[in-house]
Amino acid sequence: MKSIRSELMLVMVLLILIPFILSNLFGYYLISSNFKEKVKGIESDTASAVADSVREFIDKAYCVTQQLANNNDIISFEPDRQKKVILNAIKRYKFFDMFFIQGTDGMQTAKTKGVLGDRSNRWWFKKIMADKKPYVSRSYYSLTGNIAVTSVFVPIYNDGNLVGVIGSDVKLDSLQEIVEKYSDGKGKYIYILDGEGVVIAHPDKKQVSELYNYKTLKKSVLVKDSNGNVLKDEKGNQKKRLQDINVPEKLKEITQKALNGESGVVEYVDNDGEKVISAYKPINLPGNSDCWAVITVHKKSAAMSFVTDVLKNNILMTVFFIIIALIVAYFVSKSITKPIAYMVALMSKAAQGDLTVRSNYKSSNELGKLSESFNKMIKDFTYLVKQIQNTSEEVSSTSNILTTTTQQTNASIEEVAKSVSEVAEGASEQAKDAETGAIAVQKLSKELETMADYINESEEMSNYIDSTNQRGFEAIKILEEKNKDNNEVMKQIVQVVNNLSEKANVIGNIADTITAISEQTNLLALNAAIEAARAGEAGKGFAVVADEVRKLAESTAKSSNDVKDIISTIQNDVELAKETMKISIATVNEQNKAMDYTKQSFNDISDSIQKIVDKIRSINNSLKDVMESRDRVVAVIQNVSAVSEETAAASQEVSAATEEQSAAMDQVSSLAEKLNEMAKKLEEAIKAFKLN
Repeated sequence: MKSIRSELMLVMVLLILIPFILSNLFGYYLISSNFKEKVKGIESDTASAVADSVREFIDKAYCVTQQLANNNDIISFEPDRQKKVILNAIKRYKFFDMFFIQGTDGMQTAKTKGVLGDRSNRWWFKKIMADKKPYVSRSYYSLTGNIAVTSVFVPIYNDGNLVGVIGSDVKLDSLQEIVEKYSDGKGKYIYILDGEGVVIAHPDKKQVSELYNYKTLKKSVLVKDSNGNVLKDEKGNQKKRLQDINVPEKLKEITQKALNGESGVVEYVDNDGEKVISAYKPINLPGNSDCWAVITVHKKSAAMSFVTDVLKNNILMTVFFIIIALIVAYFVSKSITKPIAYMVALMSKAAQGDLTVRSNYKSSNELGKLSESFNKMIKDFTYLVKQIQNTSEEVSSTSNILTTTTQQTNASIEEVAKSVSEVAEGASEQAKDAETGAIAVQKLSKELETMADYINESEEMSNYIDSTNQRGFEAIKILEEKNKDNNEVMKQIVQVVNNLSEKANVIGNIADTITAISEQTNLLALNAAIEAARAGEAGKGFAVVADEVRKLAESTAKSSNDVKDIISTIQNDVELAKETMKISIATVNEQNKAMDYTKQSFNDISDSIQKIVDKIRSINNSLKDVMESRDRVVAVIQNVSAVSEETAAASQEVSAATEEQSAAMDQVSSLAEKLNEMAKKLEEAIKAFKLN
């Protein structure tokens, strides 16, 4: 059974818990929405800052290379002067890996390290000679320095004429430092792509060394033998092969957008199944260069950790307030339920019959009023029980006197009733016997009437059957005549079928004759054609006639064969018809025999029906005599029964009156006994109450 205390505590806890939960959920939604936008803004700002830093770095390298292209010593194309200038530049600007100069023929004239060579077949040389514009090239990975490198190419002009090209290899290790600066290793990192989509700076340096390409989704890995040694080609270069890389579709999409000059912030699921927030930004390079791109990646769980911490703190605060609410609810409910429990205990004692209990609880609230009302109820109930006790004693005494009186009266009534009952029984027996005789006669009368009805119906039915039999006999005669006609028709059909068979045989013989004539004619036509051919030009006309005769003979032979086939089919059908006619004639003979038997049966039925009709009429006459005797017997029995019933009725009225009086006295006696029992039960019930 639920207690009031637990219900009060539950209500108080819910009153605190529900508002807290709703406010926390609403607050979490607001903070989460706002903070997500703030995180996206931070990611976008970070991407912009990195893009600006990369642009400044490349611009600086570009400007240095362009200044060298405008240097008079470089324009002079005197190798010693050129080399001196570029060596000073390489010492001054540590982020350069090498400078190299070549004429319009592609032959190098100076470089800071290595052997001079012909570069006319290199793609970068062909591009600048075709476009005649400076640009920053795609990157490559330097195996000697283990860093990504890009090149800046600037055309060299002398009085407006293109005289050569200066190139610089720029070390991109400073970009790696920028990337590592903005990557915290806790779910946030940044990487930079060149215009071809190749990674040039990434916290995971393996992606730089293996030239991860987020545009083609390929990477370049070293080819090794079974012992793990790197294989080399015939020129001594390390062998490499391309492998596929797997990136989310959304990342591939934003990479393409950034390289196309677009920027933005998106959410997607990475290869580990975690949600991330990514910002992408293009890096616009000077000259005739492709856009580079910077992409930030921040795990959403790490980015939104502040919101998660706020939610955890709110949950802890909610749990704390629930505990406080439980403690307060416990003491408050205890102060309310304690007096209620006290009153329940008193009521339980009163329910068991102890009317001496009284409540000692005093208060000005509703519980105090309940205590006063309880005391007043017990006092009034005690007075009521005492009154019932006195009344039950008086009822018990009166019911004893009434019981004795009714028993004496009932004995006298029983003696009178016995005498009247004997008279009534005699009259009743006589009336019953008379009534039984009347009932038997009436039943016999009804049976006789029913029998008369059945006999009349049988007579009518016999007449109907006789007339029906006559109609059937006439129908048999008609059927017999029709059957004779059918026999004649069958004979005629047999004759016709036999004639048809003979005619078909004659036609078949004629067709055979025609076929023979056609074959002979065909043979004569063939001989005529041969003779016409021998005659030459003189026999051509005769040959045509012979050919036509031959065709006619063939056609006649074919038609004759068709006729023979048809005649054969007709002959088969005629034979089948003959067999069928034989079966039909046999069936007709059987029908004739059945017809004769049916005719004889109808004659026998007609004789039997006539005999039945005569017997029914004889029974009907005898039954009329019995009905007349029945009416006289019924009249006598009805007179005897009427006198007996009047005598029995008078006796029964006296007996009924006596029985009613006796029954009334029995009822009074029974009620007196019940009243006495109830008075005793009431006294026993009152004893259960403790009054003093």
